[in-house]
Amino acid sequence: MPANSNKPDADATGERTISTTLARAEAAVANLAQDYATWALADVAKARAALAAAIEDPAGRAQYVEALFRVGHDLKGQGTSFGFPLVTKIGHSLCLLTRDRARHYESKHLDLAKSHLDAIDLILTKGIKGEGGKVGIELVAKLEQRVSELLG
Repeated sequence: MPANSNKPDADATGERTISTTLARAEAAVANLAQDYATWALADVAKARAALAAAIEDPAGRAQYVEALFRVGHDLKGQGTSFGFPLVTKIGHSLCLLTRDRARHYESKHLDLAKSHLDAIDLILTKGIKGEGGKVGIELVAKLEQRVSELLG
């Protein structure tokens, strides 16, 4: 008869290994969360460098916009996991702005990308966790609206 893989096994101390493993994983995530703002700000710095390069090199702009997209995508995927859902939402908006590889990105697109990076920077620097209240909701809505209008 096959083993029941849904039934937690007891380890040598009698504790359930699944719950022990889960507790260790939760502790590891909590430790990562303490440093999240620091390494997310490093990603924002990479995005700012790509943005500056895009401004300086219009002919090679597509590769720098791709770098902006990648950072936005990473931030979108990480923010909520570490208590920063505003970072996730703004990262998603930045992804929408920068995902079209065929688009000719102009200064107005790059200015809006900068607004996204400024907002994420502020959230991480000030340690604004959660939804950010009414101001956070309005900020996300305004950025999403501007992206929608620009890409319309």
